Amino acid sequence: MHLKPRSGKEITLDDLRELVKKSDGVPGKSPILVTVSGSGRPAKVSVLDIEIGD
Repeated sequence: MHLKPRSGKEITLDDLRELVKKSDGVPGKSPILVTVSGSGRPAKVSVLDIEIGD
């Protein structure tokens, strides 16, 4: 399953909520892989910083 921002270039809290809904039933220890834009190489996520905007 893919998570892409609906609008703009930033992933919003709503996007994360949608991902949680879509992943219901997936084991909690499943790894998450990301592909960095432009590189085409997958990488495992070790840290996810979330900044809550106004």
